[in-house]
Amino acid sequence: MGARTHGTAVADVIVPATRQHYERLTSLVADVRVSAPDSVHQMRVSARRLRSLLGSFRLAFPPKATATARDELRWLGSVLGGARDAEVLAERFSELIDTQPADLVLGSVSQRLVGTQEDLCRASHARAVEVLGGARYAALCALLDEVTSGTHPVPADMTLRGGLDKAYRQLRRAARKVLAHSREEAPDIGPALHRVRKRAKKLRYAAEAVAEAEPSAADLATAAKSLQTVLGDHQDGVLARSWIMDTAARARDDGEDTFTYGLLYAIEEQRAGRAAEELPRHVEAIRRAHRELDFRN
Repeated sequence: MGARTHGTAVADVIVPATRQHYERLTSLVADVRVSAPDSVHQMRVSARRLRSLLGSFRLAFPPKATATARDELRWLGSVLGGARDAEVLAERFSELIDTQPADLVLGSVSQRLVGTQEDLCRASHARAVEVLGGARYAALCALLDEVTSGTHPVPADMTLRGGLDKAYRQLRRAARKVLAHSREEAPDIGPALHRVRKRAKKLRYAAEAVAEAEPSAADLATAAKSLQTVLGDHQDGVLARSWIMDTAARARDDGEDTFTYGLLYAIEEQRAGRAAEELPRHVEAIRRAHRELDFRN
C-alpha cells in the first residue's frame, strides 16, 4: 500500500464501494416488491450510503451526473421513507401502548395510532413498488451505473483522510450549535439534533468505506454509528409526538377521552430529553476516535 498514490487509494476503495451499494440497491427491488421483511429499510440504507459517499468524495466522480444522481437518490429515499417511517411508528406505538397498565389505555388509542400507521405503511409500500417499476427509477439506475463505473479520473491528490476530515468537521460544527442551544436553554433543539444525526450518518458511512483500507477508521465509524442510533431514536420520537398530538385532537373532536395520549406524549418527551443529554458523551467519543486515526499513506 505504501507505493500507492492518494488518488489511487480513493479509486481503489471509494469507487468500488459506491458500485457495491448501487448493486445492493438494485438487488433489493425484488424483495421490496414482495414485501420481504426489512427490505424497504435495507434499500433505503443503500440509497443513503451511496448518496453520502458520492457527496463526501464527489471529486472522484463525474460532477454533473453525480449531482443529478444525488438529487434523485434523495427522491428515492423519500419514497422509501414513507413506508419505513410508518412501519417504525406502528412498532413504536404498539410497544409503547403495550407497556402501559391496561387501565390507563382508554378509548381507541391503539387503532388510532397503530392501525393508522399500519394503513399508511401498506399504502406507502404500494407507492414504492409503483415507483420502482417506473421510468424515473430506471433513469436513476442508468445514471448510477455510469457514475459508479470507475471511468472518471480521480484527482491524484485526493485522499481518503480528506473525505473523512470533511465529514468530521461538518459533524463538529453541527454539534457545537446544538450544545450552544442547550446552554441558552432553547425551547426546541429538535431540528438542530436532526442535522447532527445526518452528519453522523455521513461520517459513519465514509469511515466504514475507508476502514476497508485503513483499519483505524473502524473506531470512528463505530462512534458515529452510536451517535446516529441515539439521535435516530430521538427523531422517531419527534415524529411520534407529532402524531400523538394530531391524533389526540381528532379523538377529542370525536368525544373520546384523551388521557392516554397525554401519557404517551409525556413518555416520548422524557426519551427526547435523555437523547439530548447523551450528545456530549458521543461527540467526545467521536473526537477521540478521529484524533487516533493512524493512516498508512
